[in-house]
Amino acid sequence: MTYFRLLVIALVAMVTLPATAQDAARLAEPADTPTADADPDLVKAYQESITPEDLAAHLYFFASDFFEGRETSTRGQKMAAGYLAAQYRKMGLAPAGTGGSENVRDPGAYLQPFPLYGTRQSGSTVSIKGGPTSSFSAAARDGHSVLVFGNKPEASGGVVFGGYGISAPTLGYDDYQAMQDADIDYTDGWLLILGDEPLESAESSLLPTEDGKPSNWSTSGNTKLRHLFRTGLPKGVLMVMDASPRSQRSVADIADAEAADLGGVGSLSLEEPGEGRANTPPILGISTEFANAILAPSGRTVADLQAEINGSLTPVVFDVEGAEVTATIQTETYETTSENVVAFVEGSDPELKDQVVVVSSHYDHVGMTGNPEGEDQVYNGADDDGSGTVAVLEIAEAFARARKAGHGPRRSIAFLNVSGEEKGLLGSRYYTDSEPIFPLENTVANLNIDMIGRIDPTHPGEDDDYVYIIGSNLISQELHDTNVRMNELLGTNLDLNERFNSKDDPNQFYRRSDHWNFGKHEIPFIFFFTGTHEDYHGAGDEPDKIEYERLARIGQLIFATAWQLANQDARPAVSGAGFN
Repeated sequence: MTYFRLLVIALVAMVTLPATAQDAARLAEPADTPTADADPDLVKAYQESITPEDLAAHLYFFASDFFEGRETSTRGQKMAAGYLAAQYRKMGLAPAGTGGSENVRDPGAYLQPFPLYGTRQSGSTVSIKGGPTSSFSAAARDGHSVLVFGNKPEASGGVVFGGYGISAPTLGYDDYQAMQDADIDYTDGWLLILGDEPLESAESSLLPTEDGKPSNWSTSGNTKLRHLFRTGLPKGVLMVMDASPRSQRSVADIADAEAADLGGVGSLSLEEPGEGRANTPPILGISTEFANAILAPSGRTVADLQAEINGSLTPVVFDVEGAEVTATIQTETYETTSENVVAFVEGSDPELKDQVVVVSSHYDHVGMTGNPEGEDQVYNGADDDGSGTVAVLEIAEAFARARKAGHGPRRSIAFLNVSGEEKGLLGSRYYTDSEPIFPLENTVANLNIDMIGRIDPTHPGEDDDYVYIIGSNLISQELHDTNVRMNELLGTNLDLNERFNSKDDPNQFYRRSDHWNFGKHEIPFIFFFTGTHEDYHGAGDEPDKIEYERLARIGQLIFATAWQLANQDARPAVSGAGFN
C-alpha cells in the first residue's frame, strides 16, 4: 500500500485540462440512438481530446526516474501500476481487475495480480582447455568475461569462429550462409563472433547501408541473438565486446556494471522451475585478450580476422581446431508477483454489451542501467512502451467523455495495460491463457499499441507521417478495412504502412508484442508500431525525443477504429488463419 500513497504526487501533477465551454456544449448533446456507423463529426468531437500536450503531460511523468525503469515485479513497476489505476479512477472508468474490492476508490480493484517464478544469475566461470579461466560474480571478476544472458547450468564443446555473426543478404554479407557453404555446424559447440559489424568508424559502416551509418546489427543489441533464437542456438555464444570502433568501455567496465545487477530480477516465467522452462544457452561477452587465447590453436588473432573481413567484406568462418571451452552458470530461483491494470467502459446495447474490444499496451520496461554514479541510472522507456501506455490513457479518457455525454459505445471497451512483456509477453499470456477477465469468445478485437512515439531510422522514404500496422488483414480483412476507412473518414490520413506485416519478416514483429497472445486464439488484432531506433532498450529512450504531434494522430486513429468496432452491428469476421 506504500506504493499507492506515493501516487498522490502523480494525481497532483496530472490534472486533466478541461474542455472549453464550446466543446462542452457540443459534447453534451445526447445521442438519440446507438450508431452502427461512425458519424465523423461525433467521433471527431471526442477524438480531438487526444492532444500532444496531454500525452506529453502523462509521459514526462510516467517515463521519469520516479518509476525506476518499471521492470516487471519491482517497486517501480508496482508504482506505475498504481499510477495507471489512479488515472482510470480519476476518469471514472469502472475497475475490472481481480486484486481488490468492487469499490472504484480501491486502486487494487483495477489490478490483475499474477504469480511469477524468477531465475537470476549469481555468476559464471568460463575456461579454455589448456588455457586461462575467467570468472564473473559480484564478489570476484577479472574483467575478461561477463554473463550477458542464459541459465543453462553448464555448457562445453568446441568452438566455431563465425565472423561477425551477421546474416544480412540485402547488404551483401552473410556469415551464416558462409558457414553453411563450408559445411560448418555452429550449433554443436560454441559460436565465437565479433561485436558490431565491419565498421570504418563508430559512425560509419563498411557495409552498404542506406545512410552509411551502422546497421541494426550494431545498433540493436538483440539483433544477433534474435537471429540465433530463430534459426538455431549453439551450446553457447562468445561475443568479443571490446574490438569495435563503437566499443566505449572495456569488458572490465561492462562487468562492473553488470555485477551491480546480479541478484536482480533476472528471467521470469509463469511456470514453476522444472515445469517446462527452457534452459537457455549462455551468452558471454569476452575481451579481445580472452578471445585470442581461444583462437590460439588456429594461429590467428581477433585483429587479424577483423582486418581480413573488413578489407574484403567477405565472411571468414572456420572451426577452431583444438579449442574447447567450458562454462558454468550459477543461478538461484525465487517467487514473486506482477500486475496487469484493467479498466472498462460498459456497453450501452443490451444485446452487445457482453462483447468487448480490448485496447492494450505494456507498461513495463527493463529497469535500472547499473551505470556508475554520474551516468544515466534508469532505462526510462519513453517510447517502449510509455508512448503506447499514455495513448491508451488518452483513448480511455475520450471514451469516458463520450459515455458521460450520452454517447457511450454499444459494445464494452476494455483498457488493458499489461506487465511482463519485456520478460516474454507474460502479462498478456496470463490474461488470455489463465484468467481472461472478459471471455475470449466475446472479445471481438484487440488493438495493441507498442512504441508509437519515434521515427524508425530505417523507414523507407522521406515521409515520416506513418504508422506500421501488423496483423489485421492476416486474421480479419474486415478489421483491416475498418482501420483504413477510419483513417480516411476522420482525416488522420496516416500512411498505414505494412512493411512488417508478414510472418516471413525477419524481424518477427508479428509475435513480439502482446497482440500475439490474442491472435493465437484467433482474435482479430492490429498491432500499431512505428519501429525501433538507436535508443531501443537503451538509456536514451527519453520523453523529450517523442514525436508528440504524430503520437496524438495515431492515438486518434486508434480511438476512431475502436469506436467503429464498438458501435457497428456485426463483429469483424475472422477471414484467415493469421499467424498461426
